[in-house]
Amino acid sequence: MRNLIIIIGLKLRLLLRRPVILAFCVIIPILLSLLAGATVSRNELTHIRGAYVDLAENSESRKLSRMFEDSHFDWEERDLSTISRSIELEQLDGVIVIPEGFGNIELAATIDDAYVCDFIPGKNDLAADMVHENFVVAVIALAMETKLNRDLLSLEGASSLTDGEMRKLLEDKTIEARKGGAVLKMTVHDEDMDSTLPLIQVPDVAIEILFLSIFLLLSSLMLADADTQRRLRSLPGGFRRDYIAGLISLALAGILQLATMLGVLSFLMPETSRPANYVPVMSVLLLLMLAFGQFVALIPADRRFVPASLLLFVSVLAGGTFLRLPSSWMERVGQYTPHGWALASLARIKTDISIHLAGSLAVILIVLAYHLQKRSDYLSAS
Repeated sequence: MRNLIIIIGLKLRLLLRRPVILAFCVIIPILLSLLAGATVSRNELTHIRGAYVDLAENSESRKLSRMFEDSHFDWEERDLSTISRSIELEQLDGVIVIPEGFGNIELAATIDDAYVCDFIPGKNDLAADMVHENFVVAVIALAMETKLNRDLLSLEGASSLTDGEMRKLLEDKTIEARKGGAVLKMTVHDEDMDSTLPLIQVPDVAIEILFLSIFLLLSSLMLADADTQRRLRSLPGGFRRDYIAGLISLALAGILQLATMLGVLSFLMPETSRPANYVPVMSVLLLLMLAFGQFVALIPADRRFVPASLLLFVSVLAGGTFLRLPSSWMERVGQYTPHGWALASLARIKTDISIHLAGSLAVILIVLAYHLQKRSDYLSAS
């Protein structure tokens, strides 16, 4: 046991000779996560904050405000004096100023002119556009209702009704039609839809999966030094101790890298969270990458870096760690790669391989790699 601890310490010192690798696999993912977090925060549009200033305070402006309140945005009524400060502090994404005489067609040249409002955009252009579009949809409905009223009043026999009576009759008939199942549908088409690029999403845990794999692969290559292994394995029971010590050293280094990365991220971004199964899934991925590193050690030292890197790249790419792949691909192909399985498990996508089965498979591969290395070591010695 004492000899095993000494060998583990020796291997850890070998890893510490290249601190740049640990720093690279900690600093780069932290910077990428911070960049992704800032981007998500900047483009968070699940909570649109709009406001309106009602200077008209008439029946039409009250109709418009009710339509605002019925929308999915967070509309609120404000005083004109508070608007500038709220916009500057990014507390509002857009403000609609309803002018005096809003909806009064007698004072306007056309009906459309009677429903014109002032719009003050917020600092987030995309959110401001959404507030403006919400207003446009609502005000078009009001203008169309007024136009329909005018058309009805111009019909024969409508002269006996006042404007207020006609509006009341129209509202009653509208309510009656809705109760009967009549629904007005509106379809909005984007003229530039064909020219837009597809949205590519990369989950935040993918960065941790990727850099844990890179760190373990580089560390495995560093410990697979032929001269050092030959000296250690020449001792009685040295091969077994060297193999176990290598696994333990790599596991400790991987845990240190992951813990450092998560610790710094938690300090810099305390609002972030991880899935409930994060620890068991990442533990199994660590075991799988340890097995991968031991199989890579079977390749001659002067030729192992390129094929190992290519195999890692294929697993990372096919598993959706670089790009968010379609769910059909993840179900048929992606989940059967180590990285795709980890990503799918953390994303709560149903996989055919459970955590226990994946962990058992990783242990079997580690044992198999042990026997293959032992046989290879024996043949090379012969």
